[in-house]
Amino acid sequence: MRVVIVANEAVSGRELRESLVAHLGNRPGSVFVVAPALVESGLKYQLGDVDDAIEPARQRLQRTLEELRAAGIDAEGEVGDSDPMVAIGDEMQKLQPDRVLVVGHRDEDGVFAERGLLEQMQRDLDLPVTELVVEKGKSSPHVLGVERTDPGAGRGKGWRPSANLPPLSRLDVAGIVIAVVGTLLLAVLAAECMSHEGGFDAACAARILIAVAVALVNLAHVVGLLLFQSVGYEGIWSRFFARLSLIGTPTAVAVALVNLAHVVGLLLFQSVGYEGIWSRFFARLSLIGTPTAVAVSLLLGLWM
Repeated sequence: MRVVIVANEAVSGRELRESLVAHLGNRPGSVFVVAPALVESGLKYQLGDVDDAIEPARQRLQRTLEELRAAGIDAEGEVGDSDPMVAIGDEMQKLQPDRVLVVGHRDEDGVFAERGLLEQMQRDLDLPVTELVVEKGKSSPHVLGVERTDPGAGRGKGWRPSANLPPLSRLDVAGIVIAVVGTLLLAVLAAECMSHEGGFDAACAARILIAVAVALVNLAHVVGLLLFQSVGYEGIWSRFFARLSLIGTPTAVAVALVNLAHVVGLLLFQSVGYEGIWSRFFARLSLIGTPTAVAVSLLLGLWM
């Protein structure tokens, strides 16, 4: 059996060494260790600034190899990519392992690239994965727990419109439908205000700005769902854009309809009573409700 060990934390101390050896089994066969060049900063990770992370990764690799060899396991290894999933993928292509064993941290303790790693492996790997969750930065880290995945279990979650696309939950599908229909409706409402004589006013400008902003949010969310789930479009940003799309699009349509009602009232119905209280009501609802709706949508997307 060929095993790839992903050392996000150096194997050191009796407890972690014995736990790792026990999970390798009596006849592990070929063992290869990859130590991803993990960077602490999410900004550095996104920019690919990993130079300072290479030496700590090399030390983590060397310490892990020493512990395994001291336990009688013949292991080799190398420093891997800063993204653990890419590092695993590189070794899978070269070694064709039978299983993956990760020494890592809880999401709240791990660096940026470790967050949601187990969920990514469950979705994208057709191999069984075992993760030893350990304390971070200890000379003899305590094993906090053990997590396991089934081979490719995450791929069966949700509806897959194509074998080349990720599984989509009902929330994802609802978000895509609302995003497409809502964006088209907002585009029609924005275009409609330009067709009136007298033209471009504050209400029309607000409607156009809302349509553009919502279209950009929805485009980011739909593209993220369909194309970028495999490279990290999950967690906080996926939830934020999903809620912003699901809440913000209907809100934006409602605000645009209020603006439309106000404009129609001004242009067509002043002669039949669109004055006084109703005119002031829709004018204030349009001027105050538009920025308020945008702000509330953003806050709900962040906090819900």
